[in-house]
Amino acid sequence: MPRVLDCLIVRQPYASLIAVGFKRWEFRSYETKKAGEIGIAASNAEPLLTKNDELNRIRYLLPSGVVLATAKLVTSFYLTADDLKQYLGEPVEVNLHGQVAKTLGEPIGEPIEDVKYASDNSKWNSFAWMLEDVKPLEKPVPFARDSQSTWISVEVP
Repeated sequence: MPRVLDCLIVRQPYASLIAVGFKRWEFRSYETKKAGEIGIAASNAEPLLTKNDELNRIRYLLPSGVVLATAKLVTSFYLTADDLKQYLGEPVEVNLHGQVAKTLGEPIGEPIEDVKYASDNSKWNSFAWMLEDVKPLEKPVPFARDSQSTWISVEVP
């Protein structure tokens, strides 16, 4: 039965990293009071440039302008550069829509090069939006975006 969900718009390659379950923390400069089931929408904006060559090579091959998954948005909490250091570990291989890259495992799910760069910057800080129970959609759902909002409402299966 289709339902309308508020969908968080995330630029690639991070939208796909969330959709496959590796990235369970989405970093934003502000906290959220929203909680509950949401959609994860891959923005149709220019994919982000990371410090990881593999992800940069495939970023234009990843889907955009579609809802990729549903997730439960649990909470948001404040992090500093020192907090990130405890999550630095060995990268793991991840398959993103048939393309392979390496990132940190969950909950960070981002390239180790990017996280190391942030953790070395004593002024870095952010809010982590914690996602759980991520479920990729069997078929991505296209959406039209009229504004630069963080959220969009979309009917999903």
